[in-house]
Amino acid sequence: MKFYVTIEGIERLKKSLLNLKMLSIIYVPEILDQYGYTYSTIDEYGSFIISNHINDLIKTYAKSKRIRGIIYSNPELNEELLPNLTESLIDLPTITQMVLFDDYNVPKLAHLVNYFDEIVYFPLIKKVRLIECQRIPNIDKIEWKPK
Repeated sequence: MKFYVTIEGIERLKKSLLNLKMLSIIYVPEILDQYGYTYSTIDEYGSFIISNHINDLIKTYAKSKRIRGIIYSNPELNEELLPNLTESLIDLPTITQMVLFDDYNVPKLAHLVNYFDEIVYFPLIKKVRLIECQRIPNIDKIEWKPK
């Protein structure tokens, strides 16, 4: 099972992908809203609660037999969050790869590629299955030049 990470919201995912029924989406703003927080109002206690909730969701989804992957969507994704996210995935043997899900023409997350095993790009023209998206498997050989 692959763990996809993106900053795009659920609407963009629905417009781009056909097989979302086989994937679980963890959309962080929705979780913050459930607990009555926003990115600007969250405190240390709230961060702890939200982090535990997200980790529980990841563990639950990773155990599922019908789910083929997990999409973690956080518009405020940065370099400080990724080590904690990676750490929570280490104990889960069903998650085999951490994959960055980004735009091809204007990559928004080019500064984070070192944390990922693979990159998948959003389709440009029509909806596709996630498995059909363009992939770059070996990140080490690519020089990233953000525009």
